[in-house]
Amino acid sequence: MQALQFDPTAKKLSLINSKSIPVISEPDDVIVKIAFSGVCGTDLHVFEGKFPSSKEPFIPGHESCGTVFAIGEGVNNLKVGDRVAIDPQRVCNSCEFCRKGSYQVCPNNLPTGLFSDGGWAEFCKVSQKQVYILPPGLPLENAMLCEPLSCICHGLNRISPIPIGSRILVNGAGIIGNLFCSALHYTGHRSVYVSEPNAARQELNKKTGEYKSKPYQILLIHL
Repeated sequence: MQALQFDPTAKKLSLINSKSIPVISEPDDVIVKIAFSGVCGTDLHVFEGKFPSSKEPFIPGHESCGTVFAIGEGVNNLKVGDRVAIDPQRVCNSCEFCRKGSYQVCPNNLPTGLFSDGGWAEFCKVSQKQVYILPPGLPLENAMLCEPLSCICHGLNRISPIPIGSRILVNGAGIIGNLFCSALHYTGHRSVYVSEPNAARQELNKKTGEYKSKPYQILLIHL
């Protein structure tokens, strides 16, 4: 299969054409045929050597979705052909943080796409615990955003409840900032202030306010 492989030693990203398709080796393995996989700011930091990752060459991609290609004998909640999103987190489920539900700070976490081969390939192997079936009406190109949107949901849960009518500042209009704006609109907020110096990002952010039925006031400011 084709894949993009990153060499941490050489800090080089290369297209390879002879990577073997993953095979089932454990009962809970799931092989996903990748449809879409995003490029995250974290990936760019990895390429710069500023973010932890595998010391050996690996396939990046931790924002991925596709269809189930093969399953292990112990997988009972999925079938071949299911449309799915992949959770990159590979947590231990046994440390004190996992037991409290704080999986994001598990010290034994080795995320797919950072410490094992991820979604910048035609196929990706993960555990069934990392795979979620998509709603029937959700296009795969949108499902690629499940992972970053989960970060938005977690952030909103941490700061909720935010009283409706509050004036809210979003610092930055990258993909995460824009998703925050969209999520805030969805939950009823209309007065959102965005700090963003980049003109192209400003224009992109303005589009998040173009709702015909319920006007959304976005004021772009520079701090």
